[in-house]
Amino acid sequence: MSQGEKNQRAERDGKRVDRRVRRSRRAIIEAFDRLIMDEPIDQISVSLIAREADVDRKTFYQHFGSIDGLLDAIAEDVVSELLDKVECATRASSDGSEQRPLRAFLAALTEHLSKNLLLGQRYCEHVPSELLLEHLARPLVRQCVDRGFVSEDIPDDELEMLLAYGLGGLFSLYRWWLLSGRRLTIAEVTQLACQLVEDGVSSFLEEGAWALR
Repeated sequence: MSQGEKNQRAERDGKRVDRRVRRSRRAIIEAFDRLIMDEPIDQISVSLIAREADVDRKTFYQHFGSIDGLLDAIAEDVVSELLDKVECATRASSDGSEQRPLRAFLAALTEHLSKNLLLGQRYCEHVPSELLLEHLARPLVRQCVDRGFVSEDIPDDELEMLLAYGLGGLFSLYRWWLLSGRRLTIAEVTQLACQLVEDGVSSFLEEGAWALR
């Protein structure tokens, strides 16, 4: 067998391994999503997830290490998906127009939640809010800096404080909406979220935004 043929076989084998890894990783995440629909997180074990995903415990540990690691991976995927869309939306188009990062982020968040509102609701019901926020905040802070959405000159403690304030408010608002019967549409709650962050509570009340209710 020539070296070229060996290289081609190695490449094919690598792709097969990569596909297998991606499949098992996706199967585990989807199994967790199914379980969280009915069970609080403290009732979900590694064995239960592995059985639901039809993999062995060793495969779970190889991918995620722990349920905490699984939550980190899910949060990383969600944040990456949202910020990829923000980058596309804020990139100047041919006519020079661009979307503001906050509005792009909220639009991406709206699209993400719209895909499966019930799953989002179950995460809010079955995972403690402080745990959800903690897992989302870490990749959001890191990726916002890495992607240049915030200045690298801002000290780390100040950046964490600012993002904790902004993310905490948005998280609480959307969590409240998901658990409150959703009397507002997702478009309306996103409009209110944007107004609250950009203009503050005083402007929100003065302009009669509650009329949306």
